[in-house]
Amino acid sequence: MRLCKYLLGILFLFTWFSNSVMAQPELGRSRYLKNVSEARNRALTNTFLPIVTGITAANVFENNTIQTLGSALAIYGLVMGPSGGNFYAEDYLRGGLGVAARAGIGYFMLLDATRELMGKEVAKTMTWDNEDVKITDTKILIGTGVFVGTIVYNIISSKASVNEFNRSKGYQVELTGEQVGKNIYPALTASVQF
Repeated sequence: MRLCKYLLGILFLFTWFSNSVMAQPELGRSRYLKNVSEARNRALTNTFLPIVTGITAANVFENNTIQTLGSALAIYGLVMGPSGGNFYAEDYLRGGLGVAARAGIGYFMLLDATRELMGKEVAKTMTWDNEDVKITDTKILIGTGVFVGTIVYNIISSKASVNEFNRSKGYQVELTGEQVGKNIYPALTASVQF
């Protein structure tokens, strides 16, 4: 029950944080351009919100249907979520490779560690974790490395995806800060390619 309280607290904190990030005004935004902060926000939201909600639902509710849906939602957050920023910027290759690595390599390596990583209710609901393993097993460490590495890669690479999308449209508008003495002034730069 204590774990559920922590997960719910993280869920509400993350939801508040993502809403405060989206409330910031943007200068020079065009409806044809993609935004780096929006891409990262989508990647983080699509990752952590389903994971926290799914694990909480699987551990709090006694209904098998809700537990199954919660477990499936957590798996969606792990596999598809981090590529949300790449998909937002229409970079389907980068996003798809991340999904393929997590679903293909990481998923099968971590299949028997569901109970240890996500809790006994999720493992019981999904019915594929039938043996006890140690977190220090080589297979578990490789699977965790693939998952964590591709999650971090997809979230960080969303900036490159957005920049490539904006360049492909022939123009780019960027709001940065320039330091003059001790003060930092906003600088709006634009580039047009012919």
